[in-house]
Amino acid sequence: MGSAPNDLDLVARDLAVFWHPCSQMRDYREFPPLVITGARGARLRLEDGREILDAISSWWCKALGHGHPRLVAALRAQQDAFEHVITANTTSAPLVRLCERLLAAANGLPPSAWGPAAPPGRRPGHFGKVFLADNGSTAVEIALKMALQAQAQRGAPQRTRFVALENAYHGETAGTLSIGDLDLYAAPYRALCFSAGRLSGLPYRRGPADAAWLDAGAEWPAIEAALGAQADTLAAIVYEPVLQAAGGMLFFSPDLLRRLRTWADAHGVYLIADEIAAGMGRLGAMLASHLVGGAGGASTAALPDFAVLSKGLTAGVLPLSAVLTTDAIYDLFDADYADGRAFLHSNTFTGNALAVAVALAVLDVFADEDVLGGVSRRAPRLRAAVEGVASERSYLRNVRACGMVAAVDIRDAGGGPLDARRRTGWHVYREAVRRGALLRPLGDTMYLFPPLTTTDAEIDELAAILGDSLDAVLGR
Repeated sequence: MGSAPNDLDLVARDLAVFWHPCSQMRDYREFPPLVITGARGARLRLEDGREILDAISSWWCKALGHGHPRLVAALRAQQDAFEHVITANTTSAPLVRLCERLLAAANGLPPSAWGPAAPPGRRPGHFGKVFLADNGSTAVEIALKMALQAQAQRGAPQRTRFVALENAYHGETAGTLSIGDLDLYAAPYRALCFSAGRLSGLPYRRGPADAAWLDAGAEWPAIEAALGAQADTLAAIVYEPVLQAAGGMLFFSPDLLRRLRTWADAHGVYLIADEIAAGMGRLGAMLASHLVGGAGGASTAALPDFAVLSKGLTAGVLPLSAVLTTDAIYDLFDADYADGRAFLHSNTFTGNALAVAVALAVLDVFADEDVLGGVSRRAPRLRAAVEGVASERSYLRNVRACGMVAAVDIRDAGGGPLDARRRTGWHVYREAVRRGALLRPLGDTMYLFPPLTTTDAEIDELAAILGDSLDAVLGR
């Protein structure tokens, strides 16, 4: 299944010429790609007339669903003015406005400071500068480069190493593969990668409902000792705040961020927060780094030196990424050209006008339509829906949820992992498509990562499809 008979020619043409991302192409011979003809809200329309729910926000980027009218209108309005001009030597009002508003939102200010009615001009806060690029992997690599160069230019050239977390994923450029911890993606390319440290024994939790959600005290001594052993040569600690998405939809205590901030300040080490999956409201706050004060909070006690945004930044309409950093770091690069301190990274589509216009509209929608409030209201229903599925099936373990993310693992009778060669999760995915939902499991981890605007009824529908699909493959 996956295409109607009149699609077979298109599918055959697709498989003859297009190399699909993150796929074993041979799988498509058995389960052809879905032919999409339209998308609105949380639903995708197929060539055969069916509609299926986008349970994964199309790789975690469709924060506001498909075809949001305000984003479409912003895109059309901007293309009538200009679609792209080099930003190495130019600027524009939308670009400046976006940077101002992003900084206000990231600094934990209320929507009145970053919504559509926010006054122009910069407002003081932790973050002071924005560097724009066109995708998340590149933006993380930009942050790595900035941190490395900043350490050298502050008089610490020995600080050349990075440390990241177990189960980390930061992208698929050579630099981001180097700091990641998923051999599935990195192993074939080790010859391209550099060595990075790894922190293990993280304070994993089930979400805000966990009694120890805001306490990483038990795990911290071992983490602190591991950091201390390499403190003199570290340039930066890199992490996905709170949510490790590709690593298995794992959540760790936000208290770890506070402890890392204190330690980094004491040892001259920078913090790089990869907010690409967890930021822009996914966990209930504009930045996951704001959750140190509790789910839905806006604490600035553990803000990093670099925060990286993408995916939800344009709600998946166009590629755009941003690296937010502090004035203190920016000042290390501010010098006469002859001093050789400039940050000379370049991206052709930096500040692309169409993407910038859409990102501004995203901020408008977040403020005007109370998107964060909607996440807070819907999150308990999403968690309860997945808990309900798990409660009726003994092979489902470790339900966890925060914001608009919920996950559960398929396990054997003893609670251990299944034989990966059985590809159980993949078979559940196929059943889910037949029943009306696009799931894309991480191995045998089943998760729901729907648009932030998904309705209560759609959440219930997704959970029902997940349960029925599991039953079709594994029974009760």
